[in-house]
Amino acid sequence: MLNSLKRTLALREALSQLPKIDKLLKEPRFQNKNPSLLKRLAQELIESLRQGLCQGQPLPSYAEILAKIDRAYCALLTPSSKPLINATGIILQTNLGRSIFSPKLLEKITPLLSGYNNLEYNLATGERGERYASIQKLLCALLGCEDVLVVNNNASAVLLITNTFAKDKEVIISRGELIEIGGSFRIPEVIISAGAHLKEVGTTNKTYLRDYQNAITQDSALIIKAHQSNFKQIGFVQEVCFEDLSKLAQAHHLIDYYDVGSGYITPIDGVNEASLIAIAAKNPSLVSFSGDKLLGGPQAGIIFGKKHLIDQLKKNHLLRALRVDKFTIFALSATLQAYIEGDLEMIPTQRMLHEPLESLRQKAEQLAQSLNTLSGMQCVLTPLGSMAGGGALPQEEFPSYGIALSHMHIKTQALNEKIRQNGLIARIQNDKILLDMRCLEPHHLNAIKQIFLEVLNAK
Repeated sequence: MLNSLKRTLALREALSQLPKIDKLLKEPRFQNKNPSLLKRLAQELIESLRQGLCQGQPLPSYAEILAKIDRAYCALLTPSSKPLINATGIILQTNLGRSIFSPKLLEKITPLLSGYNNLEYNLATGERGERYASIQKLLCALLGCEDVLVVNNNASAVLLITNTFAKDKEVIISRGELIEIGGSFRIPEVIISAGAHLKEVGTTNKTYLRDYQNAITQDSALIIKAHQSNFKQIGFVQEVCFEDLSKLAQAHHLIDYYDVGSGYITPIDGVNEASLIAIAAKNPSLVSFSGDKLLGGPQAGIIFGKKHLIDQLKKNHLLRALRVDKFTIFALSATLQAYIEGDLEMIPTQRMLHEPLESLRQKAEQLAQSLNTLSGMQCVLTPLGSMAGGGALPQEEFPSYGIALSHMHIKTQALNEKIRQNGLIARIQNDKILLDMRCLEPHHLNAIKQIFLEVLNAK
């Protein structure tokens, strides 16, 4: 009992040594910092120290307590997002932000973002304007479609379309197209969330036109075809082309809807999938695709099709929750203008997809020569295969060049971790670090050398 009393008294004494919050906040080192934030961080730290004392942990010095608060403050204000160099060869690397913007495009839209603008203001009449007018004009000119609507991503497009036209009704879709993509996004769950009844037809590997036809009832509203994203079935398989589904749907007064997934405008060598222009030429009811994939623009779900259907989508109250902001509208408009003007330099995704193989080889040679001057580095030129990424063109590999490197005294995995922490993202194969040139700009080559210099000097 005496020992227990001593421990209680010792704890009371230790707790009494905890500094007062007011005293901490008056320290000169915190003079120019946000007082409300400092107070919260100090309170959290003191509470943590109090709990530590109760568990028998020692109390840090007053100087260390101040340093802890300072570090917590700085950590909170340090941006978690950092610029990276993508040497993976995957153009639309989802984890790295998918399509990037060119400085030229950002310069073009900066005056619109840094000041007031006519986002929803008609300068001719002085009245409220149409939010999507610029995108509608540009995309209709590019694709030859009747009308356009933009929401914040392609999942939103699926949700809005099914909720508008198939709430409490049937949506017919092939079992082979009930896909799940990154982030656990599942088409069937989105359809059900929209209030529609899912009607699966066919089998996982084979679906025929008659399967759709036999599934049509008086409760049917939509026939959906969905792109399979980043996987492809081969072998004993059968699917129905969208053109045939569109004819079937329209013959039964249903709406045909094609979720294209990525979608592209400019022809890509060796790609067999239909372009958005080719799809629009078939006069579909509705089509949707992503803005930040092969198109090379901002994140968006772009819907095009028959005007009377787009008009109905615009009347759905969900659109208010799904609408895009001004940055998306201006960035997408600038991207579409670049397509019309044939300025692919404005669209890095397109520039990367179409960069000549010889240009990639020259960059690889230059980087290999540069890195081989560093002590212990061993770099060789190597042919590689780049991927589109982002769930686009899963079977297509684009011939590329890069370098395979290793270090005489640093294990490959350890070296890769070090360069990753310094902002260079690569891949490992056969115990070599591979740097693919596909997504690298000329100025990245010197930056990569500087990263290796820092890593090697710090080892």
